[in-house]
Amino acid sequence: MKNVPPVLSRSATTVVLSCSMLFSAKLGAQDTSAAARSWWHHVTVLAADSMRGRRVGTGDYVKAAHYVADQFASMGLEPGGTEGYFQPVKLAEAQLAPGGASILLQRGPISDTLHVTPSIKPSTVAEAHGPMVFVGYGLNLPGAHDDLAGVDLHGKVAVYLNRMPEGLNATMFAHGRASRWRELQRLGAVAAIAISDPPMTGSARRPSRPGGRPVMGLADDPADRGILVNVPADSAAPIFAGSGHTYAELLALSNSHQTLPTFNLAPTFSAMLQIERTPLEAPNVAGILRGSDPVLRNEFVIVSAHLDHLGIGRPVNGDSIYNGAMDNASGIATLLETARGFHDGNVHPRRSIIFLAVTGEEEGELGSAYFALNPTVPASAIVADLNTDMYLPIIPLTGVFVYGWDESDLGNDVLPVLKKLGLANLPDPEPEQVRFIRSDQYSFIQRGIPALAFKAGYTKDSPEMKTISEWLANRYHKPSDDLQQPVNLDTAVKFDSMYFDIVKAVADRPTRPAWYRTSVFATIPRPGAK
Repeated sequence: MKNVPPVLSRSATTVVLSCSMLFSAKLGAQDTSAAARSWWHHVTVLAADSMRGRRVGTGDYVKAAHYVADQFASMGLEPGGTEGYFQPVKLAEAQLAPGGASILLQRGPISDTLHVTPSIKPSTVAEAHGPMVFVGYGLNLPGAHDDLAGVDLHGKVAVYLNRMPEGLNATMFAHGRASRWRELQRLGAVAAIAISDPPMTGSARRPSRPGGRPVMGLADDPADRGILVNVPADSAAPIFAGSGHTYAELLALSNSHQTLPTFNLAPTFSAMLQIERTPLEAPNVAGILRGSDPVLRNEFVIVSAHLDHLGIGRPVNGDSIYNGAMDNASGIATLLETARGFHDGNVHPRRSIIFLAVTGEEEGELGSAYFALNPTVPASAIVADLNTDMYLPIIPLTGVFVYGWDESDLGNDVLPVLKKLGLANLPDPEPEQVRFIRSDQYSFIQRGIPALAFKAGYTKDSPEMKTISEWLANRYHKPSDDLQQPVNLDTAVKFDSMYFDIVKAVADRPTRPAWYRTSVFATIPRPGAK
């Protein structure tokens, strides 16, 4: 890796002296077993003020990465990166230069300027030109909704209504919205215009990050290089001029749940952008536990959690360090304790396991996306991803949310473990949040790889749900997600035990995991599939 500060050494493993006092003061008469102490130790190291919130692209994050790599080495895991345990990920921040967007619609001698700010990422191209075609909702969801069948988008600009059709379940709804722009690019579109009425809303949107920072992304993402423009409905008239259709007509069809037509538009699109880019780099950290079966050891189960958080940001009550104790030092601690369980227990799973601490989740699942596109093992050999992110060990653990258990036969590996431990497989009381596609597991899902994600569960309107809701309102993406908050060690230890058993069950299963045919994700080609 380049530009790694010399101070980032094994000294990162040193815990501040106050941690032992904090352990006693904050956790009270809870489980103080070796397992509890070990899990809490990882959290106190990674969420200490000295880590300054582990923001991607900073020395603080690299210090945290070295801590994880040192832990992997102490467990005898093989280096699973491209540079030892590290897989450097080239990133960049991007923003438009002042006055740096020119977007025109040309129809014969008539030229209209779109006064909008395009969505950009570091990989966004500087210019795009082409004829425009209206493609309904712009969706390709096989078996559910397809606006794009038979449409030639090569070198063209796709125009779509930035809403969703009726009749999609929550998962399909969220997947369609999240994958729409990439699917249009895959089909050859050089740009897209999303017409928003009403504007995009919804609880699934992330809270804003501190500081009004530029957009961060992969430095070179070949699947996301076009220009995306969001146009409000009241500015859409020039787009449809000369086409024989109007926005009002299309909106009425959508509101009455009728099929939207596909048709060519009269204007041509021309965009030129001036983008200011700042290169960054941050590593994923990967360690490999080799499997014992002579055949299955050539397949890999990914066990993932994100290492980064938000860094230094806007002060809240005088505190500007966004420590990220629960989000997601807790998940990294569980990942490390799972790996430790195999090492200390001398347990040899049949398949190989990659323990993967990813970077850039807070910036849009960047590290996991990079690994899924550039795996350090053959892509076709990755059979599953098991991810934990902010599972919130702040309530008693009586049940678990297993996101995706009904999408693939991985659920068959999970349910016996839950039964053995007396844990309920609880239904998500807030399915509209669509958490299955909101963390790093989605990067693998987008590559056709079956995945699961896990959180401590609760029932609707229960005291536990109130506790979680209050945490989300008061601590999520705030400096108060720190080492001073109440933590339930009993839950953490029980969750870790469950997680170990699930990882082992998936690594030992005789067959390769598969999506159910009814899953929207079953149609995504897997790496190496023919």
